[in-house]
This record gives sequence, structure tokens and C-alpha cells, in this order.
Amino acid sequence: MSLLRPLLVCLAVVLTACGASDAGEKETGPDPTGPGLVGDSGTTDSGAADAGAADAGTSDAGAADPLAGLTRIATAEYQLFYLVNGRVLGIGSNRAGQLGMGHANPYNQVPPKDIALPADLRFKDVAGGGFQSLALDTTGRVWTFGQNLYGQKGDGTTVDRPNTSAPGNNGVPYLVPQDSTGAVFDGVVAVRSALVFNMALKTDGSVWVWGMSGTAIGNTLGIAGDGDTTARNLTRPTRVPLPAGTRITTFTTNDSAIFALDDTGKLWAWGGAGSAETLGTGKFTEYARPNPLTIPARVKEVAAGGSRWAVALDETGTLWGWGMQGTFLGLGKPEGEWFPVSTPRKLSFPEFGTRKIVHVSANGHATHVILDDGTLWGWGDSAMGEVGNGVMLDFATYHTPYQWDWSNYQKMVFRPVQIAPGVTFKALHDTAQSFYGYATATDGTLYSWGRNKTGVLGNGVLPTGDVANRPDSWNVATATPVPGHELTFGTPTPSK
Repeated sequence: MSLLRPLLVCLAVVLTACGASDAGEKETGPDPTGPGLVGDSGTTDSGAADAGAADAGTSDAGAADPLAGLTRIATAEYQLFYLVNGRVLGIGSNRAGQLGMGHANPYNQVPPKDIALPADLRFKDVAGGGFQSLALDTTGRVWTFGQNLYGQKGDGTTVDRPNTSAPGNNGVPYLVPQDSTGAVFDGVVAVRSALVFNMALKTDGSVWVWGMSGTAIGNTLGIAGDGDTTARNLTRPTRVPLPAGTRITTFTTNDSAIFALDDTGKLWAWGGAGSAETLGTGKFTEYARPNPLTIPARVKEVAAGGSRWAVALDETGTLWGWGMQGTFLGLGKPEGEWFPVSTPRKLSFPEFGTRKIVHVSANGHATHVILDDGTLWGWGDSAMGEVGNGVMLDFATYHTPYQWDWSNYQKMVFRPVQIAPGVTFKALHDTAQSFYGYATATDGTLYSWGRNKTGVLGNGVLPTGDVANRPDSWNVATATPVPGHELTFGTPTPSK
């Protein structure tokens, strides 16, 4: 069925019209347009708490200026952003212009670089998905960059301009002027991005979406939440009709669906027609409208992994899980199996003893938690090192084809294992679109692990050559300290 992401991502690669596929694409630095596209900035506050619980506790900002220091790490599939002192730094792939460098020429950017946003503005949020990204300035306005095949730009069209530095190309950040009704699009407090659509949260607790609601890449039918199951592209921000009185405070997304937490601690889900079990509502035919999940305590964080499972952390420290593949929840057979869990199930972790979970996040293949003693734990499929405990497939000896991206259960870490023993952590930075992870230690040190084929781990490796030949030559299986946003060099590193 449409769950199989190998097919979906292959389609995505073909439809991006961004040059060669992953199997033979050459993305090398340095930036083909050279430096000097952007300047510095200056303005005010961050507005609201971070929407998307995976980033809880990230900020090292001072009390006087909530944007001082590193305030967000936004992981995406091929790109990553650091929000530092109100400025957005990008690292990784620009194959569709999704780094926002002012051009859409494909290359890998390492080290991180200030992106081409206006120098007189400061920014309070940033997010990346598949081949598109977006940033939120402190005035509450949204800027988009990257692919526009499905309306992700929010300009009322699906005109896509990759592989060029000509005016209007995908890599030029675009200020979204209006919503689908023609009203000015402002008052935004947080942004997120999925595989082929974008999301925004406003000060009034409303949720807005734009991009693909269809089946061309995956199955995102129903993301508009209006009951319409017709395949369509939402080319301007469109308000999701929530039940009267519902005020959303945080939200997140997997590849194809949306999860939103309201101010009473109730969790809502909609979209993702092809993976209805992953919504957790138990209402498979009602995916095109927001429905609540049944969790007895107030939910404080939610994290979604790929299109296969999701978890929610309640105020008691209990973790609840659901999805199409319960193996990623530590359920079923350790080697992996189809194990659907259509409504939230209380998960048990004897590995944690009496310790409580305080933060949770998920990437495309693994779940991570921080306990109340600051220890970091993870479990899932670690074929590319996604868990971070040193486990990874050896693709130098692995049989062809190299299905390292999307095959299920290639290197399962079925139950939680401790990551970076001896280190205490305070924050996690994962999204469903990433196949790598970041975490912040209590002393402020950044750790990263997992897939690094575009240089997103912030360790100075600049991948060059055939990005699919031997992917484990760049991947990092063990959580390792990295400079991250402070990185100043990129070492060209060919595949092995």
C-alpha cells in the first residue's frame, strides 16, 4: 500500500525536477554563487512557546533577549537550520533551493551559512520538511523557500523554479502576503513543515496549512481538515476548521498527517488518508476532519515518526503510542512485523526503572526520550545510525540494492538503550522528516548522529561525489559532540 516510502521518495526525487536522483546526484560545495547574499539583522521577541514538543527545552537564550544564543535546531530531510541570535543559518542540501540561499543551484552547504532573508529582520522560528522550508520573523510573517510543485511557496501557484539563480528561483525567500481568503497572512507564532506541505500556528490558536493534499507523493489527503477528500494543491495558507472553542498551543507533523495539542491538553489529529492507524483516533474514515485521541491525562508533548507511528507524553510522565507498525513502539516481534495499534496504548519501559520521561522526540526511524535524571535513551531502526548507540549496517558489505533509506526493520534496536552514557541532556531536536538526531546536553554541548549524506550533522564533513554509493562512509552511528552552529569549516569528503 501507499505506506512504502521507497516508492514515495523515488517519486519525490523524480518530481522535484532538481537534477539527478539520490542514486547518482553530485552535490558539492562550495556555494556556486559565492558569498555576500545576506547581511545581519535586528528586532524583537519570540512570541510563543515552541510548537512541536520535540524541541522542548532548546533555548539557551538570556532573560533580557529571548532570541539571544541558539534558540532552535530545525532538522529536515536533507537540510537543517540553526536559529542563532534571531538569524537563520542553513546547512545541508540546496538541491531544490530549500536552504534559502538566494539561488536554487544544487549543492551541499557546509559549514552553516546565513540564509538570504532580509537583513533588517529577526526570526523566531524556522522549519524544514522534504524539499521546502519556511521561516517566521518576529513581526509574525512567514517566509518560504524551496520546492513549489504542490503550492508549498504559498504564492497561489505551483510554479517551480529549481536549478537556477535567475530571479524568482526557489531559493529566494518569499514573504507569504495573504491567505486563501485574500486577508493578510500574519499573527503567526510557530511554523512546521512536512514532506510536501507547510503549517503555521497563529496567536488565536488557529492552524493553517498549504501544499499538497493528495496522493502524488505519499497520501496527505485530508490535511485541510475541512472534510474534503478530493486531491488538490492548497496554494495559499488555508485555515483548518477546528471545533468551536478549540485553541491549539503546539503542533507537529509526520510525513502526511497533522497532530495538534490544545490548551486543555487534548490531542487532535487529521490528514494522512493512507495511514489512518497513525492518526490514533481509531476513526479510519474520518481522517479529513480533526478528531481527538483518547488519552486519560493531559498531554504535554507529541512526536511523530515517519508515517509509521507516533507517541505522546502525558503530564504524569507516561508515554502513549500508536501507529501502523507497533514494532517502532517496542511491541510485537523484535525483528519487526506489521503490528497496527489504531488508538493510544500505554507503553511500558522496565528499562527505565522508576525514572520518568520528561521529553520525547522522533525521527524517521527512531524514538528518543530524556528521563528525569537527564539520561538519553533511544530505540527503532538504526540502519543508518538513527538510534545513536553505535549500531548501523555496514553497507560496504551489505547486499545490493542499497536500500538504506526506506526498507523496514533493517537493523532494529527493539527496546530502549542508553545513548551517550555519562552525559546528561536537556533537549531533543528531531522531526519525522530527518533520519538523524540532535540533542543538547545540560552544559550546552550539541550531540548529533545518524545519516549525514548532505552534511547536516554539523561535524564538518562535506559529502562529495555519488551520495548513494556507500552512505555509511558519512553516517555516524554514535551520538558525538559537534560544533553545530559554531562550525567554521567543511572538509570535502568523497564516498568510499
